[in-house]
Amino acid sequence: MFFNRQGFLVEKGLKIKKIDHLNLVLMTIRDVGRLLITENNREKLIKGICDILVEKRGYYNAWIGLFGNDKIINLIADSGIESPFENIKKNIKKQLFARCVEQTLFSEKVFVVNDPVKECTQCVLSKNYSNRSALAVRLEYENKNYGFMVVSIPKELASDNNEKNIVKEISDDIAFGLYRLDLEERRKFTEQDLEQSRIRFKTLIENSLNSISIIQNHQIVYETPGIRKIHGLMSKVFEPPEFLDVYLEDRARIKQLYTQLLSNKIRHIETDFRYCPFGKDKADQEIRWALLSATKIDYLGVESILTNIMDITDSKEVENFLRIQDKMTSLGRVTAGIAHEIRNPLSGIYIYLKALKKIYNQMGDITKVVSIIDKIELASYKIESIIKRVMDFSKPSQPQFIMTNLNDYIDEVTKLTSVTLRKSGIQFEKYLNPNISKCFAEPHLIEQVILNLITNAAEAMKEFQGEKLIILKTFKNDNHIVISVRDTGPGIPLARQTKIFDPFYTTKFNSSGIGLSICHRIILDHGGSLKCHTPENGGAKFIIELPLKSKEV
Repeated sequence: MFFNRQGFLVEKGLKIKKIDHLNLVLMTIRDVGRLLITENNREKLIKGICDILVEKRGYYNAWIGLFGNDKIINLIADSGIESPFENIKKNIKKQLFARCVEQTLFSEKVFVVNDPVKECTQCVLSKNYSNRSALAVRLEYENKNYGFMVVSIPKELASDNNEKNIVKEISDDIAFGLYRLDLEERRKFTEQDLEQSRIRFKTLIENSLNSISIIQNHQIVYETPGIRKIHGLMSKVFEPPEFLDVYLEDRARIKQLYTQLLSNKIRHIETDFRYCPFGKDKADQEIRWALLSATKIDYLGVESILTNIMDITDSKEVENFLRIQDKMTSLGRVTAGIAHEIRNPLSGIYIYLKALKKIYNQMGDITKVVSIIDKIELASYKIESIIKRVMDFSKPSQPQFIMTNLNDYIDEVTKLTSVTLRKSGIQFEKYLNPNISKCFAEPHLIEQVILNLITNAAEAMKEFQGEKLIILKTFKNDNHIVISVRDTGPGIPLARQTKIFDPFYTTKFNSSGIGLSICHRIILDHGGSLKCHTPENGGAKFIIELPLKSKEV
């Protein structure tokens, strides 16, 4: 065996050089790891890593580029590179990459440039890489590409797999450090957002004019101070278990709702009640109204009740005022209607009495006296009839419900009107569904409603020049019997449809305006509804819906 001492020494020197280089790289990895833990500024971090890679003499130079949120490289740091690198930076920010960087964007492996002078002729740095090689690698963690790293090494180490593995390990550590920074930034952002939300919520709650409180074991453990701006004692208005500030007549109901909520019999309380804000012992109690919303929550790990109470006294007063105003308006219409209806027969009575006096003075024919008395009697009867209708409207009698098929009664009442309608030139069609179910109703009252609707339709078309047709239908819809009466007349303007069921509202010359009001009241007493619609092709359509099952009215 021959021994070439000179070759042995060369090989030994190369191994020692590699070992020294690896020792430097290992120390570099240690320092890079420390920096990744302590530095939270990205720009300072990558600049510090580049300095460590060069200062430890593990690499000739190093440069790192990071992507921003817009997926564009916007942060670049370097070490060990002279002025030509500024041109590289400008190109990178324009998304014009060097060959080594471009390769890392498409590969997870370490990219090796063995001879940059020959392989990267377009790169402004290549002339500085004589007898050097370059390694480029992507900074990636959890499938996210953070950027790239390029380092320059001695040419003889370019093909060393250990060197590639070390570079890859350094890049993975850097990527993980960047991932840690992402988590830290997200955590800070989340904490800031939570703090802002807490401040907003606290500001909103503490300045709320509602009384918001949390109750645990019959004790108020939290309440907002904002309600004291209205009147100081409203915070005690919903204080279990006795609810002493709740008005006596409402107290039992509030206690019952509170107990049901505690026992999970109900999920939510939504009600209004009266309360005395200045204590139950005050002689001249002020009674106010409150709107309560209460529900169960988990508060600090304990089952609790969250209450939200708003003072609605003012709105109740406005509501009561509007109700009184509406009653006064209705009373005004009723009074005007009664006065109008009674004025005519009273005028007749006055005229007849005057004529009777004249006859008496002249001692005329006694038969004329009897005739005038008959007319007075007829006018008096008319007044009595008007008063009776008003009384029937204000206090209708209790319907006598029976289980019946309404088709039979509707068919009979329409037979009575068909002859009159034909004489008036009005066509009448009826479609009675034989399969409708029986329902609880007072048949004669339903007859009265149907007859009134048909009569009204006929009167509306008396002077109408178009087609005169009335269509009556019965059918079943879900849990209701539906009766519809439609005509092809002039229809009812939308502005009047909201008033047609008002007592004494009428647009006809010779009508009391109480018929539809009575019809509406009859249907309501049956637990149903009476509505008016305007079909697309004109006319008017009244729809009656009656429940199949009996209802407690």
